[in-house]
Amino acid sequence: MKTRTHRCGELRKAHIGQAVTVCGWVDVKRDRGGVVFILLRDVSGKVQLTFTEQHNKALVDQTREARHEYVISAMGKVTERDAENRTDKLATGEVEIMVESFEVLNTAVTPAIEVRDDLKCDPELRLKNRFIDLRRRPMQAMLQARAALVGAARRTLEAEGFLDIETPILYKRTPEGARDFIVPSRAHQGQFYALPQSPQLFKQLCMISGLDRYYQIARCFRDEDKRADRQPEFTQIDLEMSFPTRDDVMELFEKVVVAVVNALQSDARLQDMDWPVLKAGKLRTPFERMDYETAMRDYSIDRPDLRSRDLRLTDLTRWARTCSFNAFKGTAEKDGLVKGLRCPGMAESFSTGQLKNLERDAKGMGATGLANLKVSAAGLEGGIAKFIPEAEQKAMIAAFGAQPGDLLLICAHEKHKIVHAVMHNMRVLIAEKLGLSDPAKFAITWVVDFPLFEYREEDEKLFASHHPFTLPQNAARVHEMAEISRKGREPHPVARMLHGGVKLEEILALRNNQYDLVCNGVEIAGGSIRMHRTDWQADVFELIGITKEEASKKFGFLMSALDHGAPPHGGIASGVDRLLMLLLGLDNIADVIAFPKSASGRDLMIDTPNEVEPALLKELAIEVAAVKRT
Repeated sequence: MKTRTHRCGELRKAHIGQAVTVCGWVDVKRDRGGVVFILLRDVSGKVQLTFTEQHNKALVDQTREARHEYVISAMGKVTERDAENRTDKLATGEVEIMVESFEVLNTAVTPAIEVRDDLKCDPELRLKNRFIDLRRRPMQAMLQARAALVGAARRTLEAEGFLDIETPILYKRTPEGARDFIVPSRAHQGQFYALPQSPQLFKQLCMISGLDRYYQIARCFRDEDKRADRQPEFTQIDLEMSFPTRDDVMELFEKVVVAVVNALQSDARLQDMDWPVLKAGKLRTPFERMDYETAMRDYSIDRPDLRSRDLRLTDLTRWARTCSFNAFKGTAEKDGLVKGLRCPGMAESFSTGQLKNLERDAKGMGATGLANLKVSAAGLEGGIAKFIPEAEQKAMIAAFGAQPGDLLLICAHEKHKIVHAVMHNMRVLIAEKLGLSDPAKFAITWVVDFPLFEYREEDEKLFASHHPFTLPQNAARVHEMAEISRKGREPHPVARMLHGGVKLEEILALRNNQYDLVCNGVEIAGGSIRMHRTDWQADVFELIGITKEEASKKFGFLMSALDHGAPPHGGIASGVDRLLMLLLGLDNIADVIAFPKSASGRDLMIDTPNEVEPALLKELAIEVAAVKRT
């Protein structure tokens, strides 16, 4: 085999007359009788090899050895294609190689899936044959984009003085919101490591160690239920810095996002792809900021899609308290939520059956129903309009700012979460029907001022809305509440605080120093200013019901470190996979990972997870219960 001089996709008119050697896979072979064309492919692109009987008949005969997906090497001279044979579909479309010699480096069986850009086949078949799937141009371009994304992030952070520090993969179980993957220890039988859900505690320890600015392209592991935007193992751009304000972290990460988008838009290797990021304009900073309360009020979700910014929700609870329709009135009187969506000009856009389907969907999310009303010049029309007097109709129309021809969708329920879920979904559906969800438009906003705690009614328990290491905005008031809880005798912190005169509304009104970056309704990054004092950390542990003993067992190393002079610090993390999926306009995270797991969490290519031999289980002191295989 002769030394390769060029990659296939690199050849241009400037190379005409040069003798070159290229290597790659046979993509297409066409025999025109006396002339044979082979389109040769490698990661850089494709180039046409031309064999003619006039030039070398023996060589033409030899091409019979080359078949689809064979690996070959070819040497020849770069020539200009005839005018009628040029193509703008290939970057090399103006040239070809007149082959003087070639060699079959390896044969290939017929692959289970086709190597073609527009492949349509069972996703699991693609995963099982991933090494073939990755030969396709969209997959190789995706990996090039992924490398460009990570490279841009690295360069930006290193220019800002961040140090790349690896943190352990064999970790310890911590309460971070998802199930851990557990690894048994042979040396310490009956004890286990956990794979990290994030490097959260270690990056805080880096700050306590005085390292000032840390970053890592970090592998993370979560044993979660599967969704299109989840994988059991994923990658984060993770960073932490000492002595920052919230603005410092946010402004820094804006630089990272802009650098990433610029890198993809300017990468010559990617210009043949039809991706949203390549069609979008340049990002402008600073990004917009929105507080959590506004997001929930106007969009019923803390990650609003602002491409449809003007499609806002309307809170009708105050109107409902005095209205004549008992279903709405009763909900409002029980401190429930009544919320509606004005669908502009869509009064006739849904059939009766389609409106019933919307109501069925709402009921599937826990709602008791979904009211629909049409706005006409005379007032409201629809199933419940007869229960609403004219004056109340006018007040409702005014609250919506509605016009004749509009459709109004309304949901009422005692549980606010159900109303928010229903109305968010309705808003997404209507935005799509109105053509307000252009994937090439990136509407980016920071969401800030999140609640410090969330409340679970069934067991009267608080839990941290972000994570328990997030600094409260009002640490002094949290301390006062924690002191009341410590002195109480009731079984739960909430009960002790309520008995001590603290109202639940005040507890839930506490805010933290969390910030999430949202693009097109997708959270692409999230972080917070952290707790750097043990007394503040102990106060939050008290309110979420983590005892001193439990805190010492789970976080003793962190509490000890905080006692040794921890600086104020904060950081942020962004999921590489989810960010890339958004920028490329894909809808499954598996399509931006080289070797992902299937929907059931299996690696179909290497067939894992799998059973291990009994001798190894015995060495680990593990007994496996009888499992019914499906």
